[in-house]
Amino acid sequence: MNQEQLFFSILRSVLWGTEAKVPTDTDWQGVLNLAARQKCLHALSVWLKAHRISTPFDKQLTPTMFMVLQRQARLNQLAISMIDLLMQHNIPATLIKGYSLSALYPDPDTRDFGDVDIYVGEEHYERAAEIAKAAYPNAHWYSETHGGIHFILVIDENLDRVVELHRVTMEFHDKRADALYQAFTHKHLDGSTTLDIYGHAVPVPSAAYNALYVFMHAWHHFESTGVGFRQLGDWALCLQLAHEQLTPAEWQTLTQEIDEMLTAMHMKTAWQTFGHILVNALHLPIEAFPLYTTDYQERANRLLRQLLRDGHGGRPAKGDCRLMKCFGWERPKKNRLLQKGYTACRLLFEAWQMAKFFPDLAWHELRATLISL
Repeated sequence: MNQEQLFFSILRSVLWGTEAKVPTDTDWQGVLNLAARQKCLHALSVWLKAHRISTPFDKQLTPTMFMVLQRQARLNQLAISMIDLLMQHNIPATLIKGYSLSALYPDPDTRDFGDVDIYVGEEHYERAAEIAKAAYPNAHWYSETHGGIHFILVIDENLDRVVELHRVTMEFHDKRADALYQAFTHKHLDGSTTLDIYGHAVPVPSAAYNALYVFMHAWHHFESTGVGFRQLGDWALCLQLAHEQLTPAEWQTLTQEIDEMLTAMHMKTAWQTFGHILVNALHLPIEAFPLYTTDYQERANRLLRQLLRDGHGGRPAKGDCRLMKCFGWERPKKNRLLQKGYTACRLLFEAWQMAKFFPDLAWHELRATLISL
């Protein structure tokens, strides 16, 4: 069993609670390095501890693991405090990502997270940001403007307590795709699903919503800096839960909604290519993946190799493009002509990166971006 095979065997055990056999001659340096690239090092650390498996790196892994668990306990308490604060001001708030995803794991401690993400919506966004600033006047740092998709509040300088208030969960250049997605959000992110955190019923996304949203969030990382298998594992669990919870009619309706949005976004091929990886590498049941197909098997195998090589945050950066050398590797600050030249080079580089796997989508996104400039 090589490093990748053992990594996936343990990751599947983390996701589904299945058995994983660990050879006595395991190259733990290689396995843990791979796990770190995939943002799964904490998951493997907790799994190894729970299964009483020792490695030569226990002295480094154990203290870090307990520090992460302590930080997550602080974040859980912060999530409760912030959501209670917002609801006292009649602002509906939904806890997204982070803790709400960790609850899907057989052992929630295996899924680490670094901040508290709360969706408040367009209508309440500005007021929610002002309430948060007023509640934490001595915060270490917060966003100067509220113009993005979220307002960030960093409460302490160690980055142990960070809150992001979202006006939208995702945003798209294509107006039709964005309208479909925001309508999907308003339909499924209604606060009716709750999760118990320390005796508090905290609103979280429905399984139907996460089935699409978690993929879109993972895709955002993939097309920018790279996505790790921690996020793909999250998505697999979300799909499995949605398949278990929804009736056949509801599952069919969700599949149709996803199909319509992916088609509008020109992302159906991407969805199905990643789906092949979820089914074959993570062993998500085929019936739990909407729109599954084997048409892109060869492409999925190439994509899997790149995901394993790059990991989370390891995709080639814009600075790796040699065309950027003439701009000093960064966007010119004053010369408008050079700024346009830099932007053109950057967009072409990003399109080329995407075209290696999804040429139709690369052309669509390049055209949509140029139109929006």
